[in-house]
Amino acid sequence: MQTWSGWPIVGRDDELRQALVALEHDAEFHGVALTGDGGVGKSTLARTVADTLESGGATVRFALGTQTGCAIPLGAFFGSVTVEEAHEPAAMLAAAHKTLEREENLVVVVDDAQLLDPLSATLVHQLAAGGSARLIVTIRSGYPVPDAVTALLKERLLLSLRIEAFTREQTAALARAVLGGVVDIRLINELQERTAGSPLLLRGLLGVGRESGVLVRTDAGWQLRGALRADRQLHDMLEFRLQSFAPEELEAVEILAAAEVLDWEILRGLCDADVVGRLERRGVIQLVADGSYTVARLGHPVLGEAAMQRAGMVRTRQLTNTLAQQLQKHMQKQEERSGLLDVRTRIQLAQFMMRSDLSPALDVIIRAAASAMTMSNFASGEELARFALDRGGGLPAAIVLAEAMGWQGRSAEVEAVLGAFDPEGADELMIAHGCMSAANLFWRGQIEQARLGLANVSDRLESDASVGLMTAMEVVFAFFSGDVSTAIETGLALCACDVPPVATAWAAAATCWALALTGRYGDVHRIADTGLRAADLGQSGPLQLVIGWGEVMALTAAGDFSAAEQIWKRYAAMPAGALAVHAVVNAMLGLVDLARGALPSACAAFQNSLSAMSRGSPFSWLMLVAALSAQAEGARANNEAAAAALRLSEEACGPQTAVFLPELELARAWERACVGETMAAQTHAVRAAQIARQSGMYAVEMRALHTAVRFDDRSQTERLAELACTLNTPLAEAIAEHARGLADHDGDLLDAAADRFADMGAVALAADAAAQAAREHARTGKRGQEIKSSTRAHGLARQGGIRTPAVDAAAVPLPITAREREIVNLVAAGLSNRQIADRLVVSVRTVEGHVYRIFAKLGIDDRDQLIQLVRLAWHQT
Repeated sequence: MQTWSGWPIVGRDDELRQALVALEHDAEFHGVALTGDGGVGKSTLARTVADTLESGGATVRFALGTQTGCAIPLGAFFGSVTVEEAHEPAAMLAAAHKTLEREENLVVVVDDAQLLDPLSATLVHQLAAGGSARLIVTIRSGYPVPDAVTALLKERLLLSLRIEAFTREQTAALARAVLGGVVDIRLINELQERTAGSPLLLRGLLGVGRESGVLVRTDAGWQLRGALRADRQLHDMLEFRLQSFAPEELEAVEILAAAEVLDWEILRGLCDADVVGRLERRGVIQLVADGSYTVARLGHPVLGEAAMQRAGMVRTRQLTNTLAQQLQKHMQKQEERSGLLDVRTRIQLAQFMMRSDLSPALDVIIRAAASAMTMSNFASGEELARFALDRGGGLPAAIVLAEAMGWQGRSAEVEAVLGAFDPEGADELMIAHGCMSAANLFWRGQIEQARLGLANVSDRLESDASVGLMTAMEVVFAFFSGDVSTAIETGLALCACDVPPVATAWAAAATCWALALTGRYGDVHRIADTGLRAADLGQSGPLQLVIGWGEVMALTAAGDFSAAEQIWKRYAAMPAGALAVHAVVNAMLGLVDLARGALPSACAAFQNSLSAMSRGSPFSWLMLVAALSAQAEGARANNEAAAAALRLSEEACGPQTAVFLPELELARAWERACVGETMAAQTHAVRAAQIARQSGMYAVEMRALHTAVRFDDRSQTERLAELACTLNTPLAEAIAEHARGLADHDGDLLDAAADRFADMGAVALAADAAAQAAREHARTGKRGQEIKSSTRAHGLARQGGIRTPAVDAAAVPLPITAREREIVNLVAAGLSNRQIADRLVVSVRTVEGHVYRIFAKLGIDDRDQLIQLVRLAWHQT
């Protein structure tokens, strides 16, 4: 089915050929991206390409970006993917991907990708990156584009084709093809002048011209008899076109303009099918068949914009009333037939209700708000819940609204919303109100008031369900207050009980973090699984992200960086709904990169996280992420950035973040280290370890003591050996070996520790161990070993952007001149002294003299050792 039925496709032969080549199964690319201004024919070309592939046996599915759909997770995939219940974004994404992967020879047409909701954009990227579908993507220039769509081009997953406005020759070709026959040159000039090469505008003018009789066929060809009533402004031309529609046609156009995309069954219930058919044949309306699901939309979004502008506010609200009523009837029929309803339809209905004059069904809107929260779409959840609350939605609406604002760090507003309700009563809603109020006080640092609030809730408990939720809050309070042992003891017990899913999810989130910090890595996965299942059942999407952070903490502390990265990737789709989610996902990535020693990318991720947090996130995250950012900046000697992040962490510190005090001390340690005050840095690192040990956070204690070792503290060997036995991971063993090598002045043992760190991908730790090994080899006069270790440290430092005190003290490049480096490279390439002399136009004796001096400088005896050393330097850099 052509996008503009009855209109020929001309002037795009080259683009069509390139697109089809990019979509071949063995092509370099996984599809094509058609970019350009509005009205240049991107959608027309995309549908032509899709029709060609479909005729060859491909299965074509559609993702349609719209203004209204961008607020609904997976809203662009209404036709291709069914979402019966709200889930957290990662689960929805996995389910959608699994559904589409079942299709053979799949081609996905993504129209108006700049309007994709973030989850749809991520799914599109995954389909391309995984090779499970070929993509035809259209992107309108001049508009913000989701990062996942931009990545399609940056990563060269798609061939990027710029679709330009028509030249005069292309305008002439289209005019001849549409009108049939010769076209007067003056008419071609007029068309080019008035359309500025826009195929959309050109088609509109030709259609209007024929319908109005302004275009006349003569013996000399088609000529203009009168004025084309449109100028270069697209809306002016479209306004003129809208005036030519019959009343029933205009109504169909207005309905689709208000809805953007509408189920064919709903449209058929509102408009006469013959009217829709006439509009489709004229290219005004598209019917997009996506498997068994068919949707209707206007031929171009700007036609809808013009229709809505012409309709005015009153008419628009009347249209929205009609759509809401019809969608509600459609939903009832769907539920009667199958008992199933796509949750996105519920959100769409709620959005129509908000914009209509109908008496809103508040229960529908509140439920839609809760579904949006489950999907971590906080902005949509807040908008819907606020609407319901303002219209009498009561406590159910207030609780959803408070949750949405709480995840965005707006605790004062949460207090105002919840404070409007009497906290007395023992039903589940009032208990939830009491727990939420207490939690909000806690995050504001009012710890005693929060505990009193929980005690007040406890006095009113009448059901086990309420007891579970209150106990879960106690676990959360205990953890963040630094009482890690109580959090673990109570949390493990609660996770094993039959309590409501939301209580299990909250308890599991705090317990995961506590287990990770104490080094009980084996238990983290088990509790995380319990919490993730509970969060899904309890529709607590954001809590899954918190649990994911706990898993990342455990895996990075254990040295399993690849597994930690996989956890991060699971949640990378979640920034769909809120800055707070975006902030935490970036912080998660920063933590993985910091543990690996990839400092530039870690610092960038932390800065992205802090930037998002500055616009709204829970307060406790800010203190932690700023502390980690200071550590990362300090490790690359960026003093100003480290100091700024440290100040931010100190300002956010409070009794509600006591569990993160060791991280704050480590931030102070690295901030001092990067200005050369290593003794002060040692003191802060040891202080961090002491605080961690008092709370039983042995994984944090080990990292803190190891930081002191990296600052040349030789007194931590015994305690680190004990911790290695307790934690029992390869990383812990390597750390203990590092400390022992430093204490014993054993360069070989330090080299061995560097090997172990490097093998597991801990670049910064390997660099420091190698640098310290170089200094020990220098102390004992092992010149060759010193150069080898120093070269390795230098290469590792360059690889990770590392500027630690150990690296600065010992890691230097090979101590040779530029001429000697040239000769070294030729030796490493396998050339003999004679060949080197010929290459450099010097005598063999000169080359021999250089080689002799190089051997002496590097403390080696033969060419094989030189080649090995040079290759080590090459490998590290």
